[in-house]
Amino acid sequence: MSKPLLSLQNVEKHFGTFKAVDQVSIDINENEFFALLGASGSGKTTLLRMIAGFEDLTSGALLLDGDDISAVPAHRRPVNLMFQSYALFPHLNVARNIAYGLEMERLPRKEITARVDEILETIQLSHVAARKPDQLSGGQRQRVALARALVKRPRILLLDEPLGALDKKLRGEMQLELKRIQDEFGITFIVVTHDQEEALVMADRIAILKDGKLLQIGSPSEIYEHPNSRFSAEFIGVMNFLPVVRSGDGYQDRNGAAITATDRGVLGHGATLVAAVRPERMLLNPEPHLNQLTGRISALAYHGLDLQVHLETPSSPQPVMVRLTADAAEGLNLSIGDTLAVGWSAKDTRIFDA
Repeated sequence: MSKPLLSLQNVEKHFGTFKAVDQVSIDINENEFFALLGASGSGKTTLLRMIAGFEDLTSGALLLDGDDISAVPAHRRPVNLMFQSYALFPHLNVARNIAYGLEMERLPRKEITARVDEILETIQLSHVAARKPDQLSGGQRQRVALARALVKRPRILLLDEPLGALDKKLRGEMQLELKRIQDEFGITFIVVTHDQEEALVMADRIAILKDGKLLQIGSPSEIYEHPNSRFSAEFIGVMNFLPVVRSGDGYQDRNGAAITATDRGVLGHGATLVAAVRPERMLLNPEPHLNQLTGRISALAYHGLDLQVHLETPSSPQPVMVRLTADAAEGLNLSIGDTLAVGWSAKDTRIFDA
């Protein structure tokens, strides 16, 4: 296995008695798109600022290509940071905004022009090179800020909530654009976000943080399909949680129905647990071998691509959500108050401590 580009080793950051980052160890590879995902206060931005050199480590080490850069000042690290606000100079046109960092390094004018032209072509903004930032759309300003960070050819590009200022449709488009640009440049991207969809779409791997601690790290599919804790399961996507108790080789829900799971848990007989299942894994009119529950429809939410059905059931204190594709829902004529039976397989069931 190749050596990681960046290695965070037992990194901690204290502000007085408060631990913002607590014993975090992560290896990030060359040319990887890596996401730090967590809610506000999880430590993700503090971690990003330590990588950038804007915050000192309380303890631990940051290794770049095996060399400790923990004490290297920010301006001497081969790392660049793209801010959420973009921080473009309003009095400079697009080309000059992108060239600014190179001009500060006093590179030859010919090289600056060549590198700016190259990156304008890559981000597909050559036609607006002479415009000022206030003459650009939100997506164009975002790409200019990205180009300004990339034109210096850093080993690592750090992005702090890079799409937070964009509307939903443009954010979806820019997720794919960022991934395309990262792949084309071959630079390691580390993005901080609280948006789970953003992380799932863009990242090669995701680290979930909570209260300064690293909970789980893995590919988007690993994180989504095999969460290692109730928090991870709840934070990524939508999850139904059914209270269960251990019963022999299986489990029972609070209505007495048997629940089977491939993930069998580690707690003993009678321990209070929850069975977790994704809404899209639930099927109508279940076969006898599936886990099953019956409920009364309390709400229906049509989203175009799918129909979300909320069921009140004695198996759970909270409504259970079932997500049906538009094709599956067509012709069912479901109404609030109808009784519905659903089922799901053992392999789609996760068991967590309640």
